[in-house]
Amino acid sequence: MGGRLYGQQALQEDFVPRLVGLHHKNAYQVAFAYPKGAPVVRIVGGRGSGKTALLGAVHDAYNGRVPLARVDLGAPGFGEPGVAELSDEEVPNASHITHLLYLLAYKLGLDVRHFGRPMAFPRLSLGLLVVTAWRPLNSDETDVRPPDLRRAEADLRTFITAEDPDVRRRRESLGRWFDVVTDNLPQVLSAVPGLDSIAGIVLDTARQQLVKSEPDKGALAWWGGRLHSSQGYQGDSLQRLFQFVRGFRRLDDRRRTAEEHLVAALLDDVDANYGRLRRLNKKPRPLLLLDNAHSDVGRTFLDLLDAGYDTPGKDPTRPVTLATVLGRSEGHPPLGEVGGDAVPQDRPLVLGIPAIEPAHIAEMLSRVDYPDHLPRVVARYSGGRAAAARILADAAVRRVQEAGTLGSRELLDDAAPALLAKLLPDPVLRDRLVLLSAAADAGTRPGLWTFAHPEDHSGDLVAARVREADDYRTRSCLDGDRALDLLLRHRLAATTTHERWRDTQLRLRSLCDPRSDTPTCTTPSPSAAWTRWCACCTTGSPSPRPPSGSPRST
Repeated sequence: MGGRLYGQQALQEDFVPRLVGLHHKNAYQVAFAYPKGAPVVRIVGGRGSGKTALLGAVHDAYNGRVPLARVDLGAPGFGEPGVAELSDEEVPNASHITHLLYLLAYKLGLDVRHFGRPMAFPRLSLGLLVVTAWRPLNSDETDVRPPDLRRAEADLRTFITAEDPDVRRRRESLGRWFDVVTDNLPQVLSAVPGLDSIAGIVLDTARQQLVKSEPDKGALAWWGGRLHSSQGYQGDSLQRLFQFVRGFRRLDDRRRTAEEHLVAALLDDVDANYGRLRRLNKKPRPLLLLDNAHSDVGRTFLDLLDAGYDTPGKDPTRPVTLATVLGRSEGHPPLGEVGGDAVPQDRPLVLGIPAIEPAHIAEMLSRVDYPDHLPRVVARYSGGRAAAARILADAAVRRVQEAGTLGSRELLDDAAPALLAKLLPDPVLRDRLVLLSAAADAGTRPGLWTFAHPEDHSGDLVAARVREADDYRTRSCLDGDRALDLLLRHRLAATTTHERWRDTQLRLRSLCDPRSDTPTCTTPSPSAAWTRWCACCTTGSPSPRPPSGSPRST
């Protein structure tokens, strides 16, 4: 279920209905914002900004009303229960893109009430079938397949390679081969365990196209035209289709070209499902909801979609695609700009999720009579992220309800662990960043790591540990994030004993000793009191806690 949205209603309640052609709650149609086809929409925001909640709200609004597929491109098996993650190791008959296309074709092909006949994907299913199940002659792979599958393939190969094959006998051979492939799908799809049930449904369409269609008709004719002779393909449409496998199995640029053909097949199948009657009735368009599209497979798939959307000539029906991308939203038009009659013309269209507003924070806290300063505290430590503000607000409400009062330190004691887990999911690298938060200056960070981990004797190893943590923060788009700095330092103070805290401060001071001939930092001399942070290490932080008890929060 999608959570409460803040500052994103213009996209969910106005822009998406104009993309899909259907109101987000009611059954009435909405005029298309892009009659000739909408662009792929990328939604950019940091962790906890509300990207996933937005997709959840759109999913809940349209699920069961239009053909819809929601996948998490950053999750194992794309978030599909029972489907295993595809190994990063290259395999001849599968890739992350084919894995994704199987799921999309299956989900978009489910029956939708009041939409009419379910969507079919004959072009895509044919391409996926031959890529997955056909093994070219002289393949270097060890053949451990069942004997009946090898025999059916050898029999079919004689007809595929014949210059003037007997059409009837070739159809019979195709049918036998397909039956054996279907019976052995778990073994054929051994690279992607758990996909065989989904693939079986998708590939059932391929049987109709292979066994019943002439090579110059339907989906086979599409592949024959797509794989033209200038690309090295010869023979009729069926023969070209089976030659197509070689390019996919090359594991080089030819595989990417093959994936372009497969994505083009998906898009042309979608268009073919919108015949004259559906176009006249202005049937709503299907929805692709792609979460975490900043992943490697996400970037590849979005590039393939962008290329496929720009088809010259007629105005095809394309699926409405919303893709969330981890990044900084600054520099992109905010989501609110697509409300009303606005129709952005950028292709691809990139929109940024705005920061949480004070009114939204006040709404989160409205269940209790909160202190006047509390919304400012929540805003400061949330960094403008909706999910972070929600965590802080919920912790504050609980505290006020239980104790009647609330201090900033108590609030962070309750909320900081959940906030940091949200922003920095990797526990090992998160702990490293907590430690290194005491030394913001690059020159003192290796020394602080060595002090905390004396077992790491090698300078190269220490540098690698620090670099890995810094790179992780950069990949998380949290460089220079003031709110994260405050959370990290509070967590360090809250989890460090008094003696360890004192020793850490003394170590930092020694690393920044201005009396040295080659001081590590160039900032003015730190305070003589050990309880004062060095300016170069924690710029702008208040003093740590006095020597009694645990260190004070920053």
